[in-house]
Amino acid sequence: MNKKALSIVMVLALMFTLNTSVLASPADSTSDELKRTQDNKKAIEVKVTSLDNEINGVLKKIDNNKKDMNKLANEMKNSEIQLKTTESALNNQQDLLKKRVRAMYMNGKSSYLQLVLSSTSFSDLLSNVNTVTSVMDFDNNILNNVEKEKKNILAQKQILSYANKKLEDLKTSNEATLSKLSSDIKQEKTLLASATEKEKQLIDKQRAEEAAAKARQEAAAKAANASKSSNSSTSIALLGTLSPKSSNIMIATGYSIDGYTSSGGKTVRNPGGYSTIAVDPRVIPMGTKVYIEGYGYAVATDTGGAIIGNRIDLFFPTEAEANAWGIRSVKVTIIG
Repeated sequence: MNKKALSIVMVLALMFTLNTSVLASPADSTSDELKRTQDNKKAIEVKVTSLDNEINGVLKKIDNNKKDMNKLANEMKNSEIQLKTTESALNNQQDLLKKRVRAMYMNGKSSYLQLVLSSTSFSDLLSNVNTVTSVMDFDNNILNNVEKEKKNILAQKQILSYANKKLEDLKTSNEATLSKLSSDIKQEKTLLASATEKEKQLIDKQRAEEAAAKARQEAAAKAANASKSSNSSTSIALLGTLSPKSSNIMIATGYSIDGYTSSGGKTVRNPGGYSTIAVDPRVIPMGTKVYIEGYGYAVATDTGGAIIGNRIDLFFPTEAEANAWGIRSVKVTIIG
């Protein structure tokens, strides 16, 4: 066999060896792993969708609880005013009875019997008997009213005590529900982030293996052309991730419903400190401190049935201020 034929045979053998190594490359196993990862990610996304539906139900329940809390607070306030009025009327009746008894004593008429016996004539006797009867009826009415009002006051205090306990139970329930909600949201984000990160790594790995396979094919082609130089490089662009401290543009609406928040505290507008805002806790976790352009510093302590996704509600102490703010797009920066 001459040298030329031998060279051709060697080149063909080299190409066969390189192509075989390409076919036997780990790209296939990476593709299999990527497929499994993507299937797993789809399964997680199904679970996340189900969890999102549960979270929407929880947010609706919290919103209803918040309305009940504020309704109870108003009822308690009205009951306390009514209770004070009743106690004041009762005290006036008791004072009136005491003053009249004291006046009778000062005039030397310490008993109804003495008043009758002091009569100087028959007509005076009849007059005194009528007077005593009227006074006794009046006294009995006062005493009956006093006892009745005492029972009413006791019943109102028991109702207030029950309402206050129910209010505390609702606040405790909201705190527990929000705590579980925060845990579920954290789990949701962790699962998705983990699956997405693994998918990205496998895609990068697959791209690198494909690039390496392509480089081997180019090397085989150059070897077939008797070229000894090889200059092949491939750069893989890494996908970026969003920073949790980054600013986001959100839709902000002003509201002025003063009362309890979903987390159990009271709504606050503090231009020099942190004010109350309502959020979707899947977007901004409860308790997160933010800075909102045009509004100031705030803390996420409230939720609302209509606050879903990239929306927030900003609390104002008056309806006029809330209407003046209206609805606008603002930059929201998470600070802690």
